Amino acid sequence: MKFHKVGMRTIKSGIVVSLTILISNLLKLDSPFFAAIAAIIAMQASVSESLTMGKNRMFGTILGGVVALLFTYFVPSNILTIGIGIIIVIHICNILGWHKSIQLATMVFLSILMNYEEGSRLGYALDRTFATLVGLVVGTVFNYLFVPPTSKLQEYVEESTAKIYAEFKKALENLIWDKKYYPLENLRKLLNQLESEYVLLKKDTKLSVMKDNDYFKFEEAFECFETIYFHLNTIFTMDRIPSLDEGNKKNIEAFFNKESPREEDNKDNLAIIYNYHVKKIMAEFKLLEKMKVGA
Repeated sequence: MKFHKVGMRTIKSGIVVSLTILISNLLKLDSPFFAAIAAIIAMQASVSESLTMGKNRMFGTILGGVVALLFTYFVPSNILTIGIGIIIVIHICNILGWHKSIQLATMVFLSILMNYEEGSRLGYALDRTFATLVGLVVGTVFNYLFVPPTSKLQEYVEESTAKIYAEFKKALENLIWDKKYYPLENLRKLLNQLESEYVLLKKDTKLSVMKDNDYFKFEEAFECFETIYFHLNTIFTMDRIPSLDEGNKKNIEAFFNKESPREEDNKDNLAIIYNYHVKKIMAEFKLLEKMKVGA
């Protein structure tokens, strides 16, 4: 039987649930269950995600509580009206852009509308809503203060950066030795994936959960990749692949540590343009080497 290591996020989820229940008991809340559920939902893969979504989910929770309270006073509770209420809550969340608040907002709405006791509507609604808010706050704050998940995000970006470096190097090698054009759509897809994670990384940097010098390293590396992509894309529009000039040949051989292919010299305009772009690509690879990307 294969042993699976228990992840840090799993451990944090267990701790934050216990902590939330403890705080709920100290505050004498009647519904620690809702607080615990909210705390789990508040745990995100990134600190910036946790803070942003935590705020939106708090608004969604209050919305669900307010709509439910209005329904208990003014709308008879039955199967049809509950469905209508859910539609209203979801629609308002969508209008306000609180798409990831829908789960909690509808949960609070249902818990109040289906379980309140006559005569204690306001108190019940406030308790359920406040309990959910407590869980959100505890989960979000814990995620920020204790072992932030940025290390995992940073590790992912580092791995993606090394992978993209290797793919660009392979694309250049195929161009020089095999005279083949590498499918750039694959590289574009990798760059887009890296960019989405990189956006979160920048947000987490502003929250001071990682070193600034690491942030600038990724900033510069990403710009290098985009520049290499531009020059490769330009070369791949050419109807033939000319020969390398002496300067590029020397740099290519040093970079790949092998002799470049022998080929007939071309000194036409296309060859000049080709060698210009190869030279620019090699300059970017040198910058990446200085940053120890792909090392």
